[in-house]
Amino acid sequence: MKWAILLWYLGAFTNLIRYMSTTMKAIIALLVIAAAGAALWWSGWLNSIGIMAPQQQSTATTTPQQTQQQQAVNDLPTPANDASDAAIQQDLAAFDVQMQATAGDVNQVDQGLNDKPVAQEY
Repeated sequence: MKWAILLWYLGAFTNLIRYMSTTMKAIIALLVIAAAGAALWWSGWLNSIGIMAPQQQSTATTTPQQTQQQQAVNDLPTPANDASDAAIQQDLAAFDVQMQATAGDVNQVDQGLNDKPVAQEY
């Protein structure tokens, strides 16, 4: 029974091929050959005859990062551990001077962005 079904499918396939155009047969043959070649290449069988197969991905070994302790930069005039009122006032005054200098820089940048083109002679 199984052979009869197989022979029927084979007969139907040969009838289908008989009525196909030559171009369609060539396209199907190329697709079958390409699929078979890709399967052989990915399986590694072509590697045994000298054609390289795709390399398998390997995991990289990682070394632990060495952490460096970053020291906080204290550019204020008082020590970092001084929390007295006088030290806070002194730090605030130094901070105000730094902010005023930054505001001057911002004004210069604004002037540069709003600069008017100068007429040039050729």
